[in-house]
Amino acid sequence: MGFKSTILVVEDVVRSRMLYEELLGCKVEADFGIFNVGFEGGFALYKKSLFAELINSDNIVSKAQNLAVYFEFDDINSVRDKIIGSGFELLHDIKEQPWGQKVFRFYDYDNHILEIAEDMDTVLIQMHKSGMSEAAIAQKTGYTEADVKNILKIITDSQETV
Repeated sequence: MGFKSTILVVEDVVRSRMLYEELLGCKVEADFGIFNVGFEGGFALYKKSLFAELINSDNIVSKAQNLAVYFEFDDINSVRDKIIGSGFELLHDIKEQPWGQKVFRFYDYDNHILEIAEDMDTVLIQMHKSGMSEAAIAQKTGYTEADVKNILKIITDSQETV
């Protein structure tokens, strides 16, 4: 068996669960109360005191800035508004990445970096609607031209069936 989960160590599992479940839409897969919680997709939270005991160390570093947990949404503006309204510290406001995707980053309760970005399908659609050719979209995003064509076709086909 290979990769199963990424674990973030947090002071308060219940409080952190609220952020990930209610504000970011993560779905709980396994709930072990105040000690740990696992979300669908291979993401979990462990209580700091439990994790310190498990690894036999009290030297758990906060705000290391060498890891980010990444989420994509169709509308990052509404997510941003919820995050700011809940009092979280932004590393930076929404800005466009070199490949055209909009993103903002903030610290969770335990100073882990969370990266909130536009869904890449949304980015491709916006570029296409703005008049960019599939070749130009591929060059800007780093996707292959064949992938851009395929993604746009899948999105267009699914919108026609709705």
